[in-house]
Amino acid sequence: MASIKPIYEKKKACVIGGTGFVAEKQSASGRYICCAHNTSVPELAKFLNKRYPQYKVSTEFNDFPAKAKLIISPEKLIKEGFSFKYGVEEIFDQTLEYLKTKGALKN
Repeated sequence: MASIKPIYEKKKACVIGGTGFVAEKQSASGRYICCAHNTSVPELAKFLNKRYPQYKVSTEFNDFPAKAKLIISPEKLIKEGFSFKYGVEEIFDQTLEYLKTKGALKN
């Protein structure tokens, strides 16, 4: 199995990867957003509950909007040719495995 890296390292990889990518592009100018996925608290809870049913993540959030209120887009970064290396599933899978190895999360 590949070494398990916590989520902050995945995020760091995105930021460093995106920054390095933009720095090397002559056509790049201005600000870039490195965000592969927009979600709300209820959407994230439903994803976690479905993917990891053993943790019984609550999906009841009466006062939270069902959909993300703010949508930020990496479109400008993607148009320059950048692609995200990790998906949300892989980030959470590896984060949970990391937490288990550290004893911070049980099966």
